[in-house]
Amino acid sequence: MNSIDLKAWHIARKNVKEKIKNYGSMFWTVAFPILMLLVYKLAFSESGDDVGGMINGLTAFDVEFPGIVVYTIGMSTVTSAVMFSMSKKNGTLERIDSMPVSRGNVFLGAVLSETIFMNLQLIIVFVFGYGVLGAHFELAMLPLGYMFAMIYGVGAIGLGIIIASFLRSPEAANGFGMLTHMTLMFISGAFFPLDNNGVFFTPQYWIKQVYLQLTVVGNSFSDLMYRGSIILPTSNATAMPIWGGLLMIIVFTSLFIIIGVKIFQKKTSL
Repeated sequence: MNSIDLKAWHIARKNVKEKIKNYGSMFWTVAFPILMLLVYKLAFSESGDDVGGMINGLTAFDVEFPGIVVYTIGMSTVTSAVMFSMSKKNGTLERIDSMPVSRGNVFLGAVLSETIFMNLQLIIVFVFGYGVLGAHFELAMLPLGYMFAMIYGVGAIGLGIIIASFLRSPEAANGFGMLTHMTLMFISGAFFPLDNNGVFFTPQYWIKQVYLQLTVVGNSFSDLMYRGSIILPTSNATAMPIWGGLLMIIVFTSLFIIIGVKIFQKKTSL
């Protein structure tokens, strides 16, 4: 392993250790999604026949479960914002940058650590949601849904870097990151279904809808996406196929990472 790899892995290990020691972070990233799953299970347990003829006999809990997946992965916006703000405050970035390797490893290390933690979070949510509470899923499509969630998660890291660029303290980054994440969750309809044009401007809408229609409903990539996550026989489809929704996820992810790195480099003397 060369020096570049060592620097990236050093940052990744440091970040993972800090996350595990932060009980507040662990609550919002691990415990809160499980609590939300319990609430959803109690509130949305009716079958499709009881909630307006939802397709394929799915329950409201089945189609709302992807929202918890999106929330869990999207928490990387908050945790990465806190990590970068903390590194700015305590001088970690400056000390790491004194090593004879590229500053790009700072961002690579962040992506590595967040990806490790995202996988841990997603496994816990999957075990509890699918294994314990019995949410419906299409087994053949589940690996694709998992992979797409990870792609969205990288974009969430980029958004966290953007937030950290403009804030001076970890406390401010935590508060503003959580506000941003929760606002987008509601505006996108990822928590509760919405049917308006505003959802199309949020990455949360695209990942939830792609994940829902592929992994829960069992649609194919060529099927059209729907505006709302409660898909009824009378629901209106958009003009975009599911593969187009995947492209939107990739676009959002790429933009957040590129913009985040550029702004952070400009505003931070590494």
